[in-house]
Amino acid sequence: YGWDWAPRFVTSGVWRPVRVRAWDGARITDFRIVQKRVTPASAELTAVFEIEASSIRKVSLSVLRDGRIVASADAELVPGPNAVSIDYYMQEPELWWPNGLGEPNLHDFLGEMRDGGLVVDRASRRIGLRTIELVRDGDEKGESFYFRVNGVPVFMKGANFVPMDSFIPRVAADRYESLVASAAGAGMNMLRVWGGGAYESDLFYDLCDDHGILVWQDFMFACAMYPGDSAFLANVREEAAGVVKRLRNHPCLALWCGNNEIDEGWHNWGWQRQYGYSEADSARIWNDYVKLFHELLPEIVAEMDLGAAYWPSSPGRGRADPRSLTEGDSHYWGVWHDGETFEAFREKVPRFMSEFGFQSFPSLATIARFARPEDRRIDSAVMLSHQKHPRGNEIIRAYMERDYRAPRDFESFAYVSQLLQAEGMKTAIEAQRRAKPFCMGSLYWQLNDCWPAASWSSIDYEGDPKALHYFAREAFGEVLVSPVVEEGVLSVYAVSDRADAMEGVAILKLLDFAGNVIWIDSRRISVDANSSISFFGSGVKFLLRGRPGNAVVFCAELWESGELLSRNLLYFVPPRELDLQPAGAASPGERISGSNLSVRSMSRVEDGYSISLCARTLVKNLCLSVEGHEGFFDRNFFDMLPGSCETVLFITDEDIYNFNAALKMKSLADTY
Repeated sequence: YGWDWAPRFVTSGVWRPVRVRAWDGARITDFRIVQKRVTPASAELTAVFEIEASSIRKVSLSVLRDGRIVASADAELVPGPNAVSIDYYMQEPELWWPNGLGEPNLHDFLGEMRDGGLVVDRASRRIGLRTIELVRDGDEKGESFYFRVNGVPVFMKGANFVPMDSFIPRVAADRYESLVASAAGAGMNMLRVWGGGAYESDLFYDLCDDHGILVWQDFMFACAMYPGDSAFLANVREEAAGVVKRLRNHPCLALWCGNNEIDEGWHNWGWQRQYGYSEADSARIWNDYVKLFHELLPEIVAEMDLGAAYWPSSPGRGRADPRSLTEGDSHYWGVWHDGETFEAFREKVPRFMSEFGFQSFPSLATIARFARPEDRRIDSAVMLSHQKHPRGNEIIRAYMERDYRAPRDFESFAYVSQLLQAEGMKTAIEAQRRAKPFCMGSLYWQLNDCWPAASWSSIDYEGDPKALHYFAREAFGEVLVSPVVEEGVLSVYAVSDRADAMEGVAILKLLDFAGNVIWIDSRRISVDANSSISFFGSGVKFLLRGRPGNAVVFCAELWESGELLSRNLLYFVPPRELDLQPAGAASPGERISGSNLSVRSMSRVEDGYSISLCARTLVKNLCLSVEGHEGFFDRNFFDMLPGSCETVLFITDEDIYNFNAALKMKSLADTY
């Protein structure tokens, strides 16, 4: 109860459905499809019926797919529990693929039991046929940690998922649908259900199945040591067995993880000293930990979810251990907690980054739901009550002062806090993707919120995407072009998650903020399947040729058959030093002297409103909003190159009177 991003609300009571079922003779207590061997050519499956009978009886069991019986058998039941297996083979099955690699094909199976010719019970399962392996092979750098799906190594792109509300039962289905769809739309292929929350609803896992989003599933143990007595372990056995049984049929389930940060906490956080443990106390407590997370839970997973991967604790090692960067998964919190600069993310690249993050404020529309205008100050009692990290606002301000000019008001501070968060996470994600295949996963903290507050989320409690969500969508693209300056050299990388090699054209340009091309290069490049390459390098001093770095931008683009696959901009100085001009936006038909941004046209379209924008000079981090109306933009917080025009869609079901007046625009230069 209560975290550094969530309030402490202690709830109680039965909060999931309770049913009373009457049955006679025999009933199906569980039905599952075991995937013994799956390839593109065939699938070797076993349908397993678990049946409870009240007396000896003969029954007929059938397996139906798409309403057609595909396998059947007769069985003689004895009083009590029974297990009956029926083999089934499929030729050329349609496989389930993660988001971005193919279709998440699903198959509906029905298990049916007849007694005396009458159907007495049925159970259905919707499954995806796939193989998932956690690969941990020793190499010259340590030990790999990556997921192989249907034989293909997959770089995991995603975030950590926390409960969607402090009071979970009030989360409606449409909120789940919107959030999972938003994750898929941002290019994510994995969500980690974090061990300090709750086992999620069936709907959540169904949606992940539908969208091709793999789930790293923590058992619900976090940041504390737990008992190891027989009564407690028996309780855990019941809980874990029930959870594994409920979730094991979902194709999205990729990994069972014992706990969140307990191994790291025990070895690195000084609990023994803090609580005055003796050597004997410590030995007993650690022995209890081993019983629970290295013996009981992996035993249950092995018994009930055949072949599924189990990982005892996330992270595998704390960041005080140098092996945290060369084996297992890593939580890196030197940025934020220790005040390290965002550049540390380029140095601290592990095998699999399962947690890293930075806070920002939610949207102004969300803030307006809990704070009156007079309370919209970062030091007001209302705003401080919606900041659960004890140093949160102080840390945000300290990082902001390094990179940005002081925002002129609270509205600007909230906006810049989102840019700060987004730029930091972009730095980390791109560094991790460039390091492929050494690094094979990037799950930032965190996707969502359980209440309206300042937090690490990329989508706030009301469902409004922050700048981070838009930046993550670009950074998680199937193909990424990534320029970076390290030790005075500008290098450009191309990263591809495609299953096939690609040929493309890279266009590299150095522009001033008025649009003059200072330098340009065009070259054909080849990128192998599922790889990262560096294809360009140059000294920064050579590129700038004496020009100041505060008025130029480096633009890297990757094209294929006339289609822009990825564009990425690089600036040579922090945002605070950039020589930017305010947007001075002009609406259609208006002429504002000196305006750098104009709205060329607006129109009502099927999904909402289409807005065409043109920039005279560079416009940095353009933020669009529509006051008083529900909806979101397909793109936001983006830079517009000088002389460019962009079309943006505001997605909404509403018919908005005078949309032109409701549309608001802000750029970074408008905040100081």
